[in-house]
Amino acid sequence: MMPTLGLIEAFDRHGALLARAPITRWPVTVGRGLDCDLVLDDPFVAPAHLRIDRLEDAPRAVQVEVLHTRNGARLQRKHYAQGERFDWPGGTPIDLGHTHVTLRLADAPIADEQALPQFPWSTVATTAALMVLVLAAALGSAWLEARDASQYLKSVPGMVLGLLASLGVWSGAWAVASKVFGGQLRFWRHVRIACTAALAVDAVHLVANFVAFTFSLESFSRFANVLVALLLAGALYAHLSTVLPRRRVGLAWTLAALVALGLPSWLGAQWLNNMRLSNRLYMSSLFPPGLRVAPAVPVDQFLKDTESLRGKLDRRLRDDGQAQDE
Repeated sequence: MMPTLGLIEAFDRHGALLARAPITRWPVTVGRGLDCDLVLDDPFVAPAHLRIDRLEDAPRAVQVEVLHTRNGARLQRKHYAQGERFDWPGGTPIDLGHTHVTLRLADAPIADEQALPQFPWSTVATTAALMVLVLAAALGSAWLEARDASQYLKSVPGMVLGLLASLGVWSGAWAVASKVFGGQLRFWRHVRIACTAALAVDAVHLVANFVAFTFSLESFSRFANVLVALLLAGALYAHLSTVLPRRRVGLAWTLAALVALGLPSWLGAQWLNNMRLSNRLYMSSLFPPGLRVAPAVPVDQFLKDTESLRGKLDRRLRDDGQAQDE
């Protein structure tokens, strides 16, 4: 019986094993042809795609030759066309079409045995804490806006159930995508991402309104939605990178391009429609007067600013009247 010199395996894009062949001699061929040592069922792979050999004068070096193929092979983001040769470092997969091919040599060191995973108590505690914080933030915001205590108490059960259902549906949809494209459900990871994003959005609104009120910097309140859009883009990237962990760089560039194009377009639309970059006319969140640091505006200056505002409103009314006449 000939000794096993190595093992060559093929996986799909999700990491599922497609084919495996022991190596008992060199060279080894890979392709769709039945005469190959490793037969692949991939329409983007040639009948004889690769020839893999281990040199006698350099026994630790593995050399790959690309055979008769139009698609070639890819190793560590570098493409090799038909007729090219390259060295294959151990532990690095070669991409052929939609298939990843790996090589394990008999004399390669074997990693130590790993301990079985324990129940992730810390992860469970983090998820539970985030969900409790999201519920508390939603209930607190509703309490501040409520006018009747009894009516608020009656609405609490429905509010909690609605929030949990929304969180479950949102995270469940992403979990299904993770299962389809990545092979793992990762439901609770998507729950943590959604909860973190919701808390971050609430924190941005709170901090922006507080700074605007305390220091009379209304721009922080008016343009808080820009920061919220950036946070939501980050949350979307976290969801997508969980679904497609091997495409993180491409996803980051795609979302960055969408944000770079979307935010100026949104601001431009606000300017064309309202003659201002923000869709908020005034700051609606008020805090205790003792927290205010900015000095009070003198009455004369306030009246002067009011007169200038009145002129702008008069011009706006005239423009709207002319537009309706036309």
